[in-house]
Amino acid sequence: MTEQVSRPRDGFMQFLGVACAALAILTLLLAWQNRSLKTQLAAALGAPPVGALKAGDTLGPIPVVDTSGNKTDVAFDGGGETLLLVFSATCGACRETIPQWNHLLAEGMPSAVRVVGIQTDLQQGPGAGGSPPIPDLRFPVFGTTEASTESMSKFPAIPAAALIDGKGAVKSVWVGVPTAAQVSELRRALKS
Repeated sequence: MTEQVSRPRDGFMQFLGVACAALAILTLLLAWQNRSLKTQLAAALGAPPVGALKAGDTLGPIPVVDTSGNKTDVAFDGGGETLLLVFSATCGACRETIPQWNHLLAEGMPSAVRVVGIQTDLQQGPGAGGSPPIPDLRFPVFGTTEASTESMSKFPAIPAAALIDGKGAVKSVWVGVPTAAQVSELRRALKS
């Protein structure tokens, strides 16, 4: 009688052992797959969105307006490099980034680099009510026009900084609140 009771119990214990081993193997496979997917996601997040400005692209003149409503172009006509800073007054990330840009500019810029800001929500002209104030800007700021929509669509996220050579070729682009490494990279790019 004792042998009959222990045999089903031994079969059940074997089943539990096999099931636990199978679950352990599945857990290891899922952990490996999770790690692989996280690597792919990190690579995708680091890549610029389709159509976004990236190193090697070429920009033509960007139509802009000043605070008085006067239309002009930000042109890249061989006169040295341009550091283009794109931001909004109502963007929290932009408000966090502008002091970093100002600090970088206060360190001194090479004379061959001109700095131009494009504020996406700049209101121009008499009676426009003014844009939300951004204190202590250390660079000239322009607003966008309807004609500049195509150029500005290359900046799908702000804040953004782009270093552009005198022929309009994009040397480097930084999007979002810059990390310490990105600020160092920008500093090196400006000094080279």
